[in-house]
Amino acid sequence: MNTKDTILVLTSADDPTADAVTAALAQAGGKVVRFDTGDFPIELRLSATTTAEGGWAGLLSTCADTLDLERVRSVFYWRPTTFRLPAGMSPADDVFAAVEARHGIGGLLASLDALWVNDPVKSAAAEYKPLQLAVAAGSGLAVPRTLLSNVAADVAPFAKRVGGPVVCKPLSSLVFTEDGHQPTKPYTTIIDPADVHPEAFAATAHLVQEYVSKAFEARVTVVGTLPIAVAIRSSSPAGRVDWRADYDSLTYERIDVPDAVATGIRRFLIRLGLSYGAFDFVITPEGRWVMLECNPAGQWLWLEHETGAPIAAALAHLLLKGTWA
Repeated sequence: MNTKDTILVLTSADDPTADAVTAALAQAGGKVVRFDTGDFPIELRLSATTTAEGGWAGLLSTCADTLDLERVRSVFYWRPTTFRLPAGMSPADDVFAAVEARHGIGGLLASLDALWVNDPVKSAAAEYKPLQLAVAAGSGLAVPRTLLSNVAADVAPFAKRVGGPVVCKPLSSLVFTEDGHQPTKPYTTIIDPADVHPEAFAATAHLVQEYVSKAFEARVTVVGTLPIAVAIRSSSPAGRVDWRADYDSLTYERIDVPDAVATGIRRFLIRLGLSYGAFDFVITPEGRWVMLECNPAGQWLWLEHETGAPIAAALAHLLLKGTWA
């Protein structure tokens, strides 16, 4: 008898995306236990032993809920917080305790025989954009011509080869605060190679790409092998370069994904070991789909609100059944 009947949701206490998935799971009759790994070790307790079969048996528990590790069938991993450690320890002890916690509870969870959406180790690897571009091209998806460099003298020859505008875009999803201002995020920016400052450019790695002419863009949220696509159109200059720069200018529409693109997406996810991905595409005036990136923990809730796309329900079905079908 299969006793794996529990879906473990690992997230922060007040995440609305995780709330939507948890609600969809409850509506579908799923048994859910929700924890934030950041609550370990102060509020979240761990007790587990090895089994004769080579796995682990035991419990994770808080004052509100208890998880039997052997009953976990799937895990929804959605931006849990970092460990909150007991006060009063020395800086060295803080570092040691955090590393031990990560190896302890992280290693235990990684050993679960369960479906992960998504496995955090595989998600971390998949966030590398140079890796994404190589895997996407190898999976049959079109990608922009790209330069990865910290040598300013490379930019002008690359732009000449491209034969049109080029953009510089961040390699990470870092959000930062500077001089006490509101948190900001660098967006894709059209650049003039003549304006590239050699010393500033040399300070770190830069991703420079051809600017792909667009009719519109699309966010393709993929659950298992199910692609849920939304066309995103902007009425502002900044939004047409990077729609994240001007949400107020955007309109949304559900669209279909071409079969060849859907096949490439499935290959991409299989190669990187992902069960979920939020893909950004440019659709050219000629109708060509060009992949820009995939976020293995990309947001989607606002698209569900805007279009009615059943993403939470699809995730719940995947977590319950192991497939979206």
